[in-house]
Amino acid sequence: MKPGPALVGVLSAILVGLLVTLGGLEEGAPAEDLGTGQMFNRIARRYDLANKFMSLGMDQGWRRGLVAALELAPSDRVLDLATGTADVAILEGAAGPAVLGVDPSANMLAIGRTKVAAAGLDGTVELALGDATDLEHLADGGFDKISISFGIRNIPDVDGALREMRRVAAPGATLAVMEFCEPTEGVLAPIARLFIKHVVPRLGALLSGARWDEYNHLQRSIAAFPPPPAFRSKVERAGFATRPPVFYAAGSVALYVGTAN
Repeated sequence: MKPGPALVGVLSAILVGLLVTLGGLEEGAPAEDLGTGQMFNRIARRYDLANKFMSLGMDQGWRRGLVAALELAPSDRVLDLATGTADVAILEGAAGPAVLGVDPSANMLAIGRTKVAAAGLDGTVELALGDATDLEHLADGGFDKISISFGIRNIPDVDGALREMRRVAAPGATLAVMEFCEPTEGVLAPIARLFIKHVVPRLGALLSGARWDEYNHLQRSIAAFPPPPAFRSKVERAGFATRPPVFYAAGSVALYVGTAN
C-alpha cells in the first residue's frame, strides 16, 4: 500500500531538514560549526538538488505559502534572512518589491546570485553576507516585510535575532518565519519523532560517508527549538502581534506570521 500524502509530507520535511542542515559534511568535520555559515559553505553545491529530490518538490510549495502570507506590494521593502541560495528572495522579487537577502554563507550567496540573474531580477533582488543577529548596517524601521525560512533554528541567539528583526521592521511590518518542528499530535507524530531520532543520523551517514553521530545535529536542533506555542510567545515578546501558526507536512513544518507593533 502506498503511503498517504500526510506521511510522505512528514518524511519529506525531515529529509529536507537533513540535507539542508547536514548534507555535505565530510568525515571529521568539526561539530561546533553545525548550522553555521562555514557548514553551509560546504553543502552549497548540493543544497538545491537535495531540496528538490528529498522533498519531491514540496519545499517550494511551503516557501510559496510563506511568500503568500506576506501579502507583498510592489512598494514594499523586503528583507529575507538566512536567504541561502535565494529561493524565497526570488519568489518575493517576482512579486515586484525590492528585496535584500542576507546569509552568512558566501558560497550559498554565490549560487543565489546566479539564480537571481537567471530570473532577470538583478535590479530587484540584492544578496549580501550577514548575520541575522547583527543587522547594525541596516536602518531602524527600514523594511515593510521580513522573512526567514528554515534558518532561525540554526541561530544560537533566537531572541536576539527576533529583536533585530523588530528593530529593522517598520510599524505595521509583516514578519513570516518558517521552521521545522516536532509533531506532537496525530497518529503520525510518533512516526515522525522516531524518524528524526533514529533514521536521520544513519541515513545522513550513508549519504555522505560521514560518521552517523555527526548527524545528530538535526534531531537535536529540532528537539531543542521551542515548540510552536513557546516560539510564538518569543515572537510576541520581540514586538510582533501574531496569529495562530499554519502547519504543513502533517505538523512537521510551521509558518508563524506576525505584525510589528
